[in-house]
Order: sequence, then structure tokens, then C-alpha cells
Amino acid sequence: MIRKHMLAALLLATTLSGCGDAPAMKAEETKDDSDMTALGPVPTEAAQQEVHVQQARLLACTARQKHYQNLGVWLSGGVKPIVDKASWDAMSEDARDEMFEVAACLTASGKKGVQEVTIGAQGFDAPVVTRMVPNQRDWPQPQ
Repeated sequence: MIRKHMLAALLLATTLSGCGDAPAMKAEETKDDSDMTALGPVPTEAAQQEVHVQQARLLACTARQKHYQNLGVWLSGGVKPIVDKASWDAMSEDARDEMFEVAACLTASGKKGVQEVTIGAQGFDAPVVTRMVPNQRDWPQPQ
């Protein structure tokens, strides 16, 4: 009987001492968290500068939108402006082009690049006009 207990104890000791050599145990022992990096790319200085330029451009075109709102032409909307039809019809072609540029800038959140812009009129279901806008204008910063 004592011999059986000794044999069981010896087997148990051998089994337990072998557990420390198991690959899973070694992996946890040697795990090193020192190489942990942040999720996603770290913004470069150039990327941060681009965001700053985009935000400044968005502020500038928003200020220009406010100008047309104060004139009573731009009634509502940002990316799909609704205008007063009589005021729109009375505007010069250059002023209309500028309104398209403002709406394109708003649509792109200040980024440059071609945008499709639709201008609608209050009280009309159909758009006044839709066009592709280059969206390259550099807007003066608001004072």
C-alpha cells in the first residue's frame, strides 16, 4: 500500500514538474509587452498641417455662406442650398459660381476636389440647377 502511494506521489511529482516545460507556459513566461504600439497610424506633421488647412478652408467658406445668407439669397441648407428664387435670378453669374464653390467646399468639409452641387429654390420641388464644381478656390480667412 505504501508502495502504491509512493509510486502515485512520484508520478504526480513528475507530471507537475513537466508542466513548467509546456510550450504554453513558456510563451506566457517570455511574453514581452514592450513592443506594444498605438492602434492606427500616428499622424505625421504633414497630415496634421493638412487637417489645419482643411479646417481653415471650411471656416472661410462657412463665413462666405453667411454672407449670402445675410443678403437673403441663401435661405437654408449647406451642402444642398435652398435659395430665394427671385434673388438667385437677380444675381450675377460670378456670384452664382461663388455660391456653387461655397456649397462644394461645405460638401467636402473643407477639402479640395470636384463635388456635385445642387441648388434648390424655396417652394420648388425640382432643383434650380445641378453642376460639377472644381472646388479649388482658396477662400480668404474671415476677419
